[in-house]
Amino acid sequence: MKFSSMLLYVDDNFPNKQTFEQLLQVGGNLYRKGKFLYSVEQSFISNRHFWMYFQYDNENLYSDIVIDTTDNSSKSNPRPKSQVEMRSQLFACYDLQRNLLYMSDYSKKSAITNYIEEMLQKSAIVKNVYKSLDEFSAVVKYLKSVTFTQRRTIFTSTPESIFQRQANMFGLDLPEYSKLKLDYGSSPVGIVRTALQNWELKRESGEFEDVLIVGLDDAGFESTFNFSTMISNVEIDLARDENDRFNPDSVRTLLLEKLRA
Repeated sequence: MKFSSMLLYVDDNFPNKQTFEQLLQVGGNLYRKGKFLYSVEQSFISNRHFWMYFQYDNENLYSDIVIDTTDNSSKSNPRPKSQVEMRSQLFACYDLQRNLLYMSDYSKKSAITNYIEEMLQKSAIVKNVYKSLDEFSAVVKYLKSVTFTQRRTIFTSTPESIFQRQANMFGLDLPEYSKLKLDYGSSPVGIVRTALQNWELKRESGEFEDVLIVGLDDAGFESTFNFSTMISNVEIDLARDENDRFNPDSVRTLLLEKLRA
């Protein structure tokens, strides 16, 4: 099973833990959208991972006649139309540290965003992840912001490091990690191309973590590049059961192992 990584925005921002805590409070176990009925299970499976499991089907799809495969005969459908068989599955997990949404079926991304919008009464959108800095730079024309994390290491504890200078500014001991956001308004990407390359080098050296760049295209639409998403897919090895379904507990366990690796 392959999970694709995507960027999820709720009210134009990455969701945080409070977003999903609210979703737990107001979210329903059953959810309808058009002809489809969804059964929803959701929970925090770690401090940084929020799990969602959807079972769904077209609740109007029904036949009065079924085929009994034991003798290939036609018989009356024993299931009343009021009972919906949830034959399809959708698995999703949001990584709060990487700001990434992992989904087992990219074509069903609207199921996630529609559910969030209806439950929270907020806008929700999923965007593709750029695979390289060159691809990102070819689309965006202006730099809006850069966010990055630094952790306490020997490298970041040198007097000239940004990490050390922050601590000295407030007269406090070094924190375990710090997260900074630099706002640029709308600086032309060409002017800061060297800076983008330097951030890439700093991430590769271990000085910066979770470097996230937000840019604007000519029409003013935002695009995001996350250095942590160079590998866009996560695969788990799991077979379907005798009912041609995946065991959701096994999917959750195997995916979490991959995301923690």
